[in-house]
Amino acid sequence: MKAEIICVGTELLVGDIVNTNAQYISEKLTSIGVDLYYQTTVGDNFERLKNCIEAAFNRVDLVITTGGLGPTGDDITKEVIAEYFNEKLEVSEKHYKEIAKRYKDRGYEVSTGGEKEASILINSKLLENENGLAPGFFYEKENKKIIVLPGPPKELTWMVDNEVLPLLSKCSDSVLLMKTLEISGVPEGKIDDRLKEYCEMSNPTVAPYAKDKCVHLRIAMKGSRTDTENIKKEIERIAEEIKEIYPQAVEIDKQKL
Repeated sequence: MKAEIICVGTELLVGDIVNTNAQYISEKLTSIGVDLYYQTTVGDNFERLKNCIEAAFNRVDLVITTGGLGPTGDDITKEVIAEYFNEKLEVSEKHYKEIAKRYKDRGYEVSTGGEKEASILINSKLLENENGLAPGFFYEKENKKIIVLPGPPKELTWMVDNEVLPLLSKCSDSVLLMKTLEISGVPEGKIDDRLKEYCEMSNPTVAPYAKDKCVHLRIAMKGSRTDTENIKKEIERIAEEIKEIYPQAVEIDKQKL
């Protein structure tokens, strides 16, 4: 499954906040073997967001959006997706009642954006938001899948762990495992020269990354979830061979293989 993340919010483009959501989703997709091909950030603009969604679905099977699910006029993500798929939005009564209760507890009438915030796409699967008011949803049409999530990291991380990962695990039986070695005292170019045979492999892959005063070497392999033990053994075999070439190499990834 090929995926793209679209992060919505002008505040991301102008540098008001750091986009930690994309990193978090990326790590989680990797852990279940979903291939993330692109990350896109777009402001709160209807046409530009619609163009981003259209471009994404021309190159991937799964799009995950973050942000733009609130009650205000510049929260446009759901409306854009509804227009793109020629679908309508419907109010989740459960979530609307929760929003109304929150307002009432504070001494206010529910805002005009309450229904907007509580809405999801018709024919979609609702994704619960344990830490916020706006629900997310999963929608699929003609083999194109979209997962729509809120922007606040506290809400998004809970939903990814508890709603998104179990959902996507049913769509893919792949797994991607990794081990990272740290090699000091050798320039990145020299490492690439001596490990050329390894760096040219396609699966597993070996990739060097320059760091401050050292090089990180990531060994990764993708395969079936039922073949996890063999994948671990293959990664370990390559790591030991590299350690023979560079005895100073040490493991920095504490993930158990």
